Amino acid sequence: MALVTICPGCGTTFRVSAAQLQAHSGDVRCGHCQRIFNGFATLITVNESAIACPFQTQPQTVSEPEVAAQSQACAENINNAVDQSVITDRRQETTETSDQLFGAQAPVKQSQGAWGVANVFLLLLLIGQIAYTYRTELTIVAPQIRSHLERYCALIACTVPYPQDIRQLGIEASDLEKNPVRQPEVATLSAVIRNHAPFPQALPALQLSLLDAEDQLIASRIFTAQDYLQEEDKALQFIASQHEIEIRLDFFSSDLGAASYRLLLLYL
Repeated sequence: MALVTICPGCGTTFRVSAAQLQAHSGDVRCGHCQRIFNGFATLITVNESAIACPFQTQPQTVSEPEVAAQSQACAENINNAVDQSVITDRRQETTETSDQLFGAQAPVKQSQGAWGVANVFLLLLLIGQIAYTYRTELTIVAPQIRSHLERYCALIACTVPYPQDIRQLGIEASDLEKNPVRQPEVATLSAVIRNHAPFPQALPALQLSLLDAEDQLIASRIFTAQDYLQEEDKALQFIASQHEIEIRLDFFSSDLGAASYRLLLLYL
């Protein structure tokens, strides 16, 4: 390999030796444009075979060393050698940089993919948690998704309770009567319950209070849906929106002597 330095003023290239540069701390004078520059600053190496003509360096006797310019053909050969060396170095640098770039990006892409999968999983987990916690409220907002929530609950062993808004249930009609001829000791309560809500509601419980002639409480009892539903309606779990159910309830009242009654709906 040969040492070559380049004049920053005119671009002329010179073959130099380490001893020449070290003799004056690298300061040289261009024999072409007479500019003084530091040879170490622009020093590169090229192959000996790339330089077509030999180079004879004249010893410098002046206080500021000079490096004389050689023939135009020799300078062109050195310039070509320098250019090819620079191009080769840059190609190698580009290749290495590209390899490093792609090598560094692959783990980043893999990491981004892993984070993407983790984020999707966490999002699905959050949606599932919200669906489980607010499953009843969601059926109020969107009654049509109840079937989807029920299928979801079947997977995680839960149920979807029906809403319980007692304010939107009403007793449309009720009657308490006795049949003194056939069963004087049995009283029969009949009533019609209507769901005014825009969504299905759970069946309520009934609180029946028996009162005397002065409206004083004699007895009170709470009946659940399983108590007042007829046998054919035992599987019923809700009252549909804007629908009614009729109930009939028989109970013993021979010793009570009730003069009136009060019927209330409630959720236990």
